[in-house]
Amino acid sequence: MTLQNLKYIIEISNYQSFSKAAQVLFVSQSTLSTAVKEIEQDLGITLFHRTNRGITLTYDGEDFIRYAKEIVGQTQYLEQRYRARNSIPMRFSVSSQHLPFAIRAFTRFLSELDFNTYDMAIRECDTNSVIHDVSSSKSELGILAIQESNLRTLQTLLTSYDIEFHEIALMQNYVFFRNGHPLSGKSRITLKDLEDFPFVTYDQETKTSHFTEEPLFFNILNKNVHVCDRCTKIALVRKTDCFSIGPDLTNSNADTFHKGMGEILAKPLQEEISRLHLGYIKKKGHNKTTLGEKYLDFLLEDVALIQNASVKLTDQISPVKSSDT
Repeated sequence: MTLQNLKYIIEISNYQSFSKAAQVLFVSQSTLSTAVKEIEQDLGITLFHRTNRGITLTYDGEDFIRYAKEIVGQTQYLEQRYRARNSIPMRFSVSSQHLPFAIRAFTRFLSELDFNTYDMAIRECDTNSVIHDVSSSKSELGILAIQESNLRTLQTLLTSYDIEFHEIALMQNYVFFRNGHPLSGKSRITLKDLEDFPFVTYDQETKTSHFTEEPLFFNILNKNVHVCDRCTKIALVRKTDCFSIGPDLTNSNADTFHKGMGEILAKPLQEEISRLHLGYIKKKGHNKTTLGEKYLDFLLEDVALIQNASVKLTDQISPVKSSDT
């Protein structure tokens, strides 16, 4: 059974005539008869009742046509979808861990595009998915933040995928919790302070769980809440006593989504925690496109804003509320 034969059967059904269908399809009647015979023999059914007055569908034929039309319709949709995409001259895709500054950079990047047609994508996902997207060329770039202790292991893994890591900056970690949290009055936070509160963290696939964009704690934190998306994480931090630890969180250092509301505070940790190595990954031997370069320019600008805010926070030892980007 071939897709072409399905199309033949559909046209025969539409015109209720082999001769008329043959004229429309520019094929011989014998070609159509052969197609019908092949399908009837393969499936062990009869598709048409043949009489001197023409042809009609059998019960099995009506059922077959319904599914045949669905299959042919989906095939036509796929053809149109990807032919249209191939005709679009401007395409760019980037995958990132759950890093707010990577999303903000994409927002600014998108707002400055001046093309009549384009196909752009930002994929916020776990570390393994970022690596897979770049390896499979689903995304040109991947944005990762990795702890120093895991950087060498990550680079070994990336090499096996023929991917290279380019470092952008070292990011300081902070504790994030809601304004009004029991710890909000403290200028610095210790891990001991956090023992009684839930730590909200992103789920990762087991094989790349140590490549998270968040600090790893072993036998220290008693309460853990795992989430899959940033929206859920932010909601938990804003509305409960959950806390997050990382380089950035929406509505804190440099974000403007809830500008001036000060719903989430950033506090430095008393203990030393390994800083995160922020960088982008790409396939070896693949040059960055103009759009890729432009996105990275916006990313560097946003990271600089966060680092400046972090310096002020450390110097003042006070909460950092939302500031303009």
